[in-house]
Amino acid sequence: MAGTGIFRNDQVKFAWEEESVEGQAESTINNSMGIIKSGIELPDVEYAWDAFFGVGREGRARKDIHEGAQTFRGSVSQIYLLFDGSREILSMCLGEHSGTIVALTGGDPGTNTSVTATTLVDTVQDFSSGGLNVKAGNHAVFSGISVGYINGGTGNTVVDVFPTPARSGTKGWNGPQPTATDEYEIRKTVSVGTSAGNKLTVPTQRLKSMTWAVQHRNSFNHGAGSVGSNLTVNYLGGKVNRATISAVQGEKLSLALDEVLFRDLRHDSDLPSGGGAAIKHSGSTVTPTATFPTEAPMEYSEGTISLFELSTTFARIRNFSLVIDNQLEDSRYLATVDVDGGTKISQIPFEFIEGPRLVTLECEAVMETREYWEHLMRQGQNDALTAKTGFDIRLRFRVDAAAAESFYIQSPPMSNPVQTDTVAAGDNIFSTTAQSAVANVGAVLLAAPHVVGTESENLVVVRLRFDLPNVMFWWDDA
Repeated sequence: MAGTGIFRNDQVKFAWEEESVEGQAESTINNSMGIIKSGIELPDVEYAWDAFFGVGREGRARKDIHEGAQTFRGSVSQIYLLFDGSREILSMCLGEHSGTIVALTGGDPGTNTSVTATTLVDTVQDFSSGGLNVKAGNHAVFSGISVGYINGGTGNTVVDVFPTPARSGTKGWNGPQPTATDEYEIRKTVSVGTSAGNKLTVPTQRLKSMTWAVQHRNSFNHGAGSVGSNLTVNYLGGKVNRATISAVQGEKLSLALDEVLFRDLRHDSDLPSGGGAAIKHSGSTVTPTATFPTEAPMEYSEGTISLFELSTTFARIRNFSLVIDNQLEDSRYLATVDVDGGTKISQIPFEFIEGPRLVTLECEAVMETREYWEHLMRQGQNDALTAKTGFDIRLRFRVDAAAAESFYIQSPPMSNPVQTDTVAAGDNIFSTTAQSAVANVGAVLLAAPHVVGTESENLVVVRLRFDLPNVMFWWDDA
């Protein structure tokens, strides 16, 4: 009898994985995002139907309807962030996830070099010495705002550079092609292997793509030999359009994937048609194998927030919300062909084009000094700091009060968001966002109204709203 089983939340397996080739699932999908608190809206297909009533036709009823574009849109409204277990999902919001600078024989990274679209050449450097072979595929090159992934090379002075995230096939750069004599850095990258240690996420021009995998297991067939009523779906080519990192006093640090856009899906359902053939996006699928994370979430109450010139720390921040908007545009182009269930004009997105990245920060602070008011009126100018007109912003969070590890959110300068280390041996991150008016203004204060509350509110609060030039995540293992 049909309908004898049900699908339950506690019998659903879910995982995600970064794609080496955009729109293609990896052979293993086992990555977790953190502790998913409030559920997942899966990006099942949405159809844009075009109703046709007919000119001059009698009656008000629809004459016909035509299938339009397909959209795959998913979201996760609340994820408790983990110090280790949430690094890679945060990198999907911004760009490449990297580690410490690699020191090369012949000089430290940062020296002038001959950079082309396909290779990195330097007769002074030795790319394969010191027991740390950068040709082994676990390193990336950073030149200005361009990022390239190293894969092989020739001799000791030449490495092949592939673009990130589309690493297979074409060599090149994720960002503007560097020119000869541009400075560069070589870093370890966790995109091809997670390891402990200080890490930072460097904003890139093209976002990485990911696959979501879900398996719904029927309660009566779970664990049995027959799993015919199970359903496995892979959602392909996903990119984060909007994400929000937020916290309220006394609560956990949370990430919301407000909108993730996908290009297509694959499922293992037969969906029988008249001839019994599978239709509508069927194909081979990968079953997720992730396990529930056991790491403790990061606490907002043990963090600090530093505004303005990083010289003053304001502890009385009741809540904050950091919004990253990548402004993705789905491009479909002309005459692409879909072979799933027949040959026709494809209605699925061909690719996503990233627009200007907008980063905004809103927080609610208890007014304890006049500085909020003065910065609002003077737009952050500080005569003692050489006419800065913007702000440095850094947020810090820890797992608990005794933990040595810290997770930072900060806004780096737009002129060179990559080279933020003070020494080649480690990641001593510092912010130089607020610069002179002739360079980068840095983060600016859009509004900071202070509010005298109602009779039930004892404190005067200030609702700060900033526009950030960029944002970077940094994990300090201390």
